[in-house]
Amino acid sequence: MSRWPTSAAALRAQVVATRTGVTRAWAGVRGRLPRHVAYLHAQGVASWLAGGGAAEHADSFAAWCAAHAGADVRLRIAGEFVHGVAVDAGLQLRDARAVRQYALQQLTHYHGPQAAAWPLAAWADGAQCGACGLHGVDLAAMCVEAAAHGVRVLAATPAWSTALATVAAAVPELRGAGRRALLLVEGSAATWLVVTDGRLVTLRQRFLDAPQADAVARLLATLATEGEPLAGLPVVAGWGLAAPAALPADIAMVFGALDGPGAMADCLRDSPEQRA
Repeated sequence: MSRWPTSAAALRAQVVATRTGVTRAWAGVRGRLPRHVAYLHAQGVASWLAGGGAAEHADSFAAWCAAHAGADVRLRIAGEFVHGVAVDAGLQLRDARAVRQYALQQLTHYHGPQAAAWPLAAWADGAQCGACGLHGVDLAAMCVEAAAHGVRVLAATPAWSTALATVAAAVPELRGAGRRALLLVEGSAATWLVVTDGRLVTLRQRFLDAPQADAVARLLATLATEGEPLAGLPVVAGWGLAAPAALPADIAMVFGALDGPGAMADCLRDSPEQRA
């Protein structure tokens, strides 16, 4: 899915190529420290070894790099830093440039002229495509900081992109025929992802009244009125809800815990078929 460029030159030019997968050449490089997955959010960074292990926390990406000099890392960007646009397949936009131009029009319309300066990452899934704008994060400066510590940023993707792939790999219902949905909750931020026959068709971002289960239930009720009926219960995944975080079984399927310390890692680590 969406991946922002991690070279400073590409970021300065704000040119993002549509890509699929992650270059496998990195996996064969010797002499590097084990690869990490790091989640960048407003309070700092949470990270894990890609293959497992306990979470580590840092107050900033700079502090994380200082503590992990020479490491390889894949960044997951919190929803609070991302604005996404899903392009109606009926518009038949055929290339990444056209997708980015359309997304730029939408983002500047809804978020003002400052959105014109946001780095954009285009994505495509068959006939469906879209783009994500990154705001509130200076990825170019982060890459400079990383290089100063010998840290190599292999990819930078929205958290929802990895979560959708990971949860879909674990929950067969989300891969079923017809319209299915995942609500990814990141504290008070929420991303509503609708897939039709396995392809992403809707990307909407919302905020909860409070990071609580009853607020999730209210949001689900609202989202249910905004589109065509789903073929099954939506799946809810995420972290940061205040305990208790149980949801009524008749309104959603829940992937893991929504408040436990392992929920973030469960969603943001690569699924086996994603690993390079």
